[in-house]
Amino acid sequence: MPHQKAFPRAWLAVLTGAFLFFIAVSPALALAQQPALELRIEAVRGTGWDDTRPPADGWTPVTLPDSWAGRWPGFDGVVWYRLTWDQPAQVAEMGLLLHYLNMAGAVSLNGSPISRDDSLVEPLTRAWNSPRYWLLAPPLLQAGRNTLLIRVSGLHAYQAGLGPVSLGTPAAMQAEYAHERVLRHDLQMLGLAVSAAVSAFFAALWLLRRRETAYGWFALMSVLWLLFGYNQIATSPWPFASNHSWQALNTSLLLLFSVSYVVFALRFCGRRMPRLESLALLVAVAGVLDLWLAGSANLVTHRALWTLVGGLTIIAVNSASLVHAVRHRSSPMRSLAPFMALSAVTGAHDLLVFTQVIDSNIYYTTMSSYGLLLGMALTQAARFVQSLERIENFNTELIEEVNAAKAELAATLAQQHALELAHARIGERVNLASDLHDGLGGMLVGSIATLERKPENLSAPELLAMLKRLRDDLRLIIEATGRHDGARAFGELLAPLRHRTSQLLDANGIDCRWQVSNIETLELPPSQSLDLLRFLQEALTNVLKHSAGRRVDVAVMRAGAELQLNVRDDGRGFVVDGADKGAGAGLRSLRARARRLGADLQLHSQPGKTQLVLRMPLA
Repeated sequence: MPHQKAFPRAWLAVLTGAFLFFIAVSPALALAQQPALELRIEAVRGTGWDDTRPPADGWTPVTLPDSWAGRWPGFDGVVWYRLTWDQPAQVAEMGLLLHYLNMAGAVSLNGSPISRDDSLVEPLTRAWNSPRYWLLAPPLLQAGRNTLLIRVSGLHAYQAGLGPVSLGTPAAMQAEYAHERVLRHDLQMLGLAVSAAVSAFFAALWLLRRRETAYGWFALMSVLWLLFGYNQIATSPWPFASNHSWQALNTSLLLLFSVSYVVFALRFCGRRMPRLESLALLVAVAGVLDLWLAGSANLVTHRALWTLVGGLTIIAVNSASLVHAVRHRSSPMRSLAPFMALSAVTGAHDLLVFTQVIDSNIYYTTMSSYGLLLGMALTQAARFVQSLERIENFNTELIEEVNAAKAELAATLAQQHALELAHARIGERVNLASDLHDGLGGMLVGSIATLERKPENLSAPELLAMLKRLRDDLRLIIEATGRHDGARAFGELLAPLRHRTSQLLDANGIDCRWQVSNIETLELPPSQSLDLLRFLQEALTNVLKHSAGRRVDVAVMRAGAELQLNVRDDGRGFVVDGADKGAGAGLRSLRARARRLGADLQLHSQPGKTQLVLRMPLA
């Protein structure tokens, strides 16, 4: 169930928040465990960007962290901070931790330089989020009064000032520095790497499935946030000549991100709101143009305004998404709700930091946003798992359907086999009947005709020869029906038929003339030989029974790759069209045998001339 699957993600968000909270408060806990040194902290404004020494007069006591915008409104330039303390003689070395200075600076201890940023004038080095640690040892660290002098070059628009400074044992300061380094640098780098990987993944996913527009907007959103988050670790305003241009670009990225965030949230919920989307885009474009046209003098106010617009838009999107997730049980936002809630809280915190309601320069939105990226990755992974489960179920159903189809096909094939077997049996019966009709039947007709015409002249040897011919024909039928595969010379089988039919026709007053050529070496299977012999028998029987002719010419010859049979008589002829529909089976039998032989049969008939031509290809 959806709400059951949301619990692990909720716990992940809680753990992420707890992790961030631990990182945030652990330095304070570490400080509380250190013995406090009494630091006297003073500040004085420099006289110009190129100052190398602090003014002798005008020092003012301050507390750290210090932002000089409230003390010296509108001041851009150099401020010197002097920190002094009395060092016990027995301490050999100490650790010094400078949490941050905004935005570039140089540090010296007891007149000896220990650190200097690359550029102390515009374009200033962007060291505002870089913690620094030094190991102080004699002779740099001296017994008695020690003076730490910090030169800070800054712009009042960007919270110029000095962060906390801690002195303590090297081990304690290194541990605190490690916390600061993780919070201000390592986590930011990790987040940028995660953003880059997630952006590439969802961009590739969108390229492969263009209809999933939510992924495309998420990829664009991630890229914009990646560029915006780079501000956390950038140490130079390159390629710009001033930090004002850099900040204008950074705020522009925030506005464009907020628009893409709005569209992504709508697409992810399957919604389109063209008017709202167009309005958000117009506002963002107006903001970008205003930032780049405002000029350096007015950029502070304009940047603050558009940063609030972008930040409040993100908080509004998060809030609306949470409401959608609560009101709609099937909302896809349910899986992202914990991460959006965390993003809304950190976004509100960062706006308070930006407006200096909270005295800090640590921003958590960048880090919490990576939770949202992780949530999207988990959501996509969950969808992928669900798709795999659907595919597995589909495969199971498909296999069951295939098995059912195979069983049905097997039953159909068995039924078809039974039908083919029955058909073959019927065919065998028909062939046997046809053979009996065309061969044995024809001979019986001829023998009966002979006996009826002159029974007194028929001697016993002639009667015996007649019966032997009937026996031989019956044997040929039996052999063909037995399907003996051995080929036999067609000429040897044709000779008895030729002899019998010639005698029979002569006895009935029909002059029969044969022409046989090129079949001396022709060998055919018994079934083909029987069909050819029956074809000739049936043709000559038809001449005897129906033609009333006086002469018949029979030609059997092999011409190239075919065997030709030609029977022509001078009888009375008949009408070919419709002859198959007559009562007799002779012509139908001739056509059936031609088909069985794969041969071409041509029939022409007219008074005085009837001709049958059979052409059978030889394999």
